[in-house]
Amino acid sequence: MSSRPPLRVLLVKPYQPAAITICEPPLGILSLVSALRSGFGDRVEAGYRDLRLYKESPEKLAAEIAGKYDLVGISALNCEAGAADALAGALRVLSPSTLIALGGPYACSMPRKAMAATGADWIFNGEAERTFPQAVEAHFFGGGELKSVAGLTWRAGPEGPYISNGGADIVPDLDALPLPAWDLVPFDVYARRHNMNGTLRARRYAPLFTSRGCPYGCSYCHSFFGKRFRWRSRESVLEEIDLLKTRYGVGEFQIIDDIYNLHKPRMRAIAESVISRYGRRALFFTFPNGVRGDILDTADLPLLRDMGVYELTVAVETASARLQELLGKKLKLEQVRKVIDAAARAGISVKAFFMLGFPTETLEEMESTVDFAVRSGLTMAHFFTVIPQPGTPLYDLAGKESPGALEEVCHDDYHAARTWYGLAYNVDMAAVVRSAMLRFYLRPLRLLRILRRTDLNQLLLGEWQFLNLIGNRRPRGDAPRGGLQWRRVLQRE
Repeated sequence: MSSRPPLRVLLVKPYQPAAITICEPPLGILSLVSALRSGFGDRVEAGYRDLRLYKESPEKLAAEIAGKYDLVGISALNCEAGAADALAGALRVLSPSTLIALGGPYACSMPRKAMAATGADWIFNGEAERTFPQAVEAHFFGGGELKSVAGLTWRAGPEGPYISNGGADIVPDLDALPLPAWDLVPFDVYARRHNMNGTLRARRYAPLFTSRGCPYGCSYCHSFFGKRFRWRSRESVLEEIDLLKTRYGVGEFQIIDDIYNLHKPRMRAIAESVISRYGRRALFFTFPNGVRGDILDTADLPLLRDMGVYELTVAVETASARLQELLGKKLKLEQVRKVIDAAARAGISVKAFFMLGFPTETLEEMESTVDFAVRSGLTMAHFFTVIPQPGTPLYDLAGKESPGALEEVCHDDYHAARTWYGLAYNVDMAAVVRSAMLRFYLRPLRLLRILRRTDLNQLLLGEWQFLNLIGNRRPRGDAPRGGLQWRRVLQRE
C-alpha cells in the first residue's frame, strides 16, 4: 500500500453577479467528482465548492485555498467567464504550484480567450467524465500521456506554449458513468436558492440529466453535448430517482436534458415506471428545459401529469416562420400552440421562452412573437433579448450584420444593458421587453391562471421581476424609442 498522500482536487462553480442568479446542484462538477472517485479510489481526495450558494468572490476563495490543493478545476458558462478569469488569475498568483483546469461552455466556445484570460494549465473541450481522469492519471500518476487525451488543450511547462490535441470526447454509454456525487450536496441550502424552474412543491429537489445531445441545428446553441442523441436507460434513471428519494429525501426532480422527449418510448417507460413504483402524482417533476414542443404528443400529457409533472417549459424563441428557418430551429408553431393549450387543459402549467432581437428581425416579427404568447394558453412567459454567443453560427451572422455592435456588447452577461440589436438598429430593447411583459401579463384570465397554478414564492419572485422590467429605468447604450412602435417596421437596406 502506497504511503503517498492523496491527490487533493477541488472543483469550483464560480459566482458571477447578475440580476437573477440561478443556483442549483452543478451536475457537471458532481459527475466529475464521481468519475475521480471511481477511477482512483483513495488515491484522490476530491470535493467541490459552489460559490453561488453564498455569493462568494473568486478572490476570497483563492486566498482561502491557496497552497491546499494540487488541482483546481473551474466549470463556467459564458455568463460566468469574468468570475472564472478572476479565480484562475488570483490562484495563479497566490498558489503558483496549483494546476488549474477549465471546462464547460466557456472553455469550449472561447478557448483562445480562456487561455489568455485564465492562464489555465488544462482546458477541456466537451464532456470530461473520461478525459479529466485520463489527464490526472497521465500528469500526476505517470499513466499515459497528455497528448493522447481527446479534447484537451494543455500547457507544455510553466511558460510553455499551449498544445491542442483537438477533438472532443463523446461518452457513448451514459449508463456506464457513475451517478453524481450526491452525498456532497447540501440539499436544504439549494432549496432556499433560486432554481432553474423558479418554483418548488417539495422540500428538497434535484436536477436530472437523463440524456445528452440534440440533433437539431439551432444557430444560437453551443451544442456542448454534440448532435448525437444518447440516453440513459429507464433502469438507470429510476435508480437515481430512488437513491435521491430514499437516501436524501428528494421529492421533486427537474429534468434539464437538451431534448428529453426525442425518444418517446423511453419517455413513456420512465413515466409508467415512476407511477408503478411510487403511485400517481406521489413525486413532483418539472421540465425547466428538455422538452421540444412540436414533437410532444398531446396524448402523452395525461401520462406525464400522472407521473407528477406539474410544469413544463417550451422554447419557442420566435413566432416568425422566416426566422425559424434562418435560425435552423424549424419549430412547427401551430403544433406547439396545440401542445400548450392541451397541457393547460390537462392541468399542467406551461412556460415559454421567447427571444427578441435576432439579426435581421423586424419589429413586425417581434410583434408576431408577442401575439403568439398572448393568445396562447401559457401560464408564464419569459422574453429575453438576444445575446449572440461566441462559437455559435448566430454570432457569425450578427458579425456580418453589424460588427461594430458585436464588439460593444458584453457576451458573458445575459442581463447586459447594452444589447446587440439595440446598438445595431437603434432600438430601445428594454422598452420592447417591457411592452411584451405588459401585454402578456395584464390580462384577467392569465392572472387568474397564475394565481391558481403558481405557488406564493414563485408569484412573489415573478412580481419582483415584472416590476423590475416595467420600471422607468432605461439602460444606457440603447436609443430611446418611447416604447415599442408596432406599426413601424425596421427599415433595412
